[in-house]
Amino acid sequence: MIKYIKQLVWKLFAKIDSIIKFPNLKKGEIGIQLGFDMKAPVTTDLLSIYKRIKPNGFVIGIDPDPQNIRVAQEIINKEKLNIKLIQKAIYSEKGECELLLGESASWNQLNNIPIDSTVQFTEEKIMVEMDTLDSIVNKLKLDINKIGHINFTINGAEYEALKGMHKILSEVKNINLTVVAGRYDESGTINNRPDFEVIIELLHKYGFTTKFKRIHQLVWWGFFVKTILNRKWIYGKNNYGIIMAAKGNKKHKWYQSYS
Repeated sequence: MIKYIKQLVWKLFAKIDSIIKFPNLKKGEIGIQLGFDMKAPVTTDLLSIYKRIKPNGFVIGIDPDPQNIRVAQEIINKEKLNIKLIQKAIYSEKGECELLLGESASWNQLNNIPIDSTVQFTEEKIMVEMDTLDSIVNKLKLDINKIGHINFTINGAEYEALKGMHKILSEVKNINLTVVAGRYDESGTINNRPDFEVIIELLHKYGFTTKFKRIHQLVWWGFFVKTILNRKWIYGKNNYGIIMAAKGNKKHKWYQSYS
């Protein structure tokens, strides 16, 4: 009985989470998730995005970790979801790179960017293929103006990923982005500047309006996720942030949050 109640709570959480994180994403649109952690599949952003665009929309999930791909593909096959998985690292150019595997999949990090010294890595490293999102979308022959939201959670490689998205950023008329940034470790810097400052400057050049908030400043995370679920506050601590970017008719919603 307790297990059943917990499952219901997590399903309700995931439903609400998908609404407040991706509020402008509509049925029939394309959602793109860059980087995903399948440790807790019911709350992964990959599936949260799918909840917004189903039944006739399309989701692309891109991650370099074969374990994340394997777990996600099993769920997709079982539930017959319209999600396309691609095992690559998103970057500003094509090539190969070493992927450092963290003790948690959410800590995985490319070895060609400043390394996060605050997390624990295993001794395992794998070579992964890098590609740009422009290139991947072109190969899939997608109508880029159907892309409604792109969510970036790629541990310090966000700026490089954006540099490889010139076509999408310049040509898509109506789109939202959520970009994790502002980490307090080495991976949150670009040329000795906070990465969120550099990223925001880049997005403004493409006509986006932006908001940046630390994760603990968001009601959904600060109150519900930490206080209700984990029963502890995170106010007063150093926390990463989220850039919420909007273009065209995808205006910022007052209740948009993140977790």
